[in-house]
Amino acid sequence: MSRTSRVLLAGATVALAAGLIPTVGAMADAPLGNNGTVKIDGVEWDNAPDNEPHVGCGFEVDWYGFDANAKSDVEFALQAPTLGKAPLTYTQQLDGDDNSGGGSEAGWDGSAYYNLAKWLNGVKAHPIQGYHVKLTINTQPTAQGADVKHKVFWVTGCSY
Repeated sequence: MSRTSRVLLAGATVALAAGLIPTVGAMADAPLGNNGTVKIDGVEWDNAPDNEPHVGCGFEVDWYGFDANAKSDVEFALQAPTLGKAPLTYTQQLDGDDNSGGGSEAGWDGSAYYNLAKWLNGVKAHPIQGYHVKLTINTQPTAQGADVKHKVFWVTGCSY
């Protein structure tokens, strides 16, 4: 082993012992922050992390890979070419497990059912696609940095 390799190995050993380099176990709980994903789920509802960009008025939003006990502020806003309503807002509490599992079924943190029929009443729909909607979630309190996620999707089949 060369002198340079021995110096680097010794330095890494000291840094690891001093806690300056996280161990594999510590990395399982980290990083706090912008590590989750959100998916739009049409009928049939499941915990599979697939995104369905064309749904009916009733659908689920699924959260995956977020920090323990996170809370998401949820906003639905109309996206061009659909216009005409103020945003619709909710709050969703997520589960207490850590962020492991990421965007897989193992990382599922919660689902919420939403029906936009009343909100969309009186709004002119696109003749083929329906209503263009933008979902924005802002997840707190553990999020750090860029804690906002977005999805844009189409909603059809609403009856009033």
